[in-house]
Parts: sequence; C-alpha cells; structure tokens
Amino acid sequence: MDTRFPFVDWFRNASPYINAHRGRTFVILIEGEAMASGRGEQLIQDLALLHTLGVRLVVVFGIRPRYTKR
Repeated sequence: MDTRFPFVDWFRNASPYINAHRGRTFVILIEGEAMASGRGEQLIQDLALLHTLGVRLVVVFGIRPRYTKR
C-alpha cells in the first residue's frame, strides 16, 4: 500500500465492485427522516456518483414525517 496516495489504493480496491455493479439496477429507499435532516444535498451527490459509475437507480422516497404531521 502506498501511503502517499491513499485514494489510489482505495480506488484500486473498489474497482472490482464498481465493475460488478455497472449496469445493475439499485432500488434505494430514502426515508423521509433523511430528507428532513437537511442532508439532501449529500444524498443527491451520492446518487449522482452511483449514476456516474453506471448504476441504474430507482429512488423511492419515504413520507412518514409529512404523513404524521397531519
């Protein structure tokens, strides 16, 4: 392991997983609490990264916080 470039080592170790999941479909549930916590931008960035890596996404949003407020 080259400690000067930890990202390179991480990326090399991750590449088999990237190849194994390229073209696959992921169904991702994002609970309403996650969106209410103010981390929506981070979630969108993570989803965009998965899309860039060739993963097909089906995103399902939970509605519990909005439902229980009424």
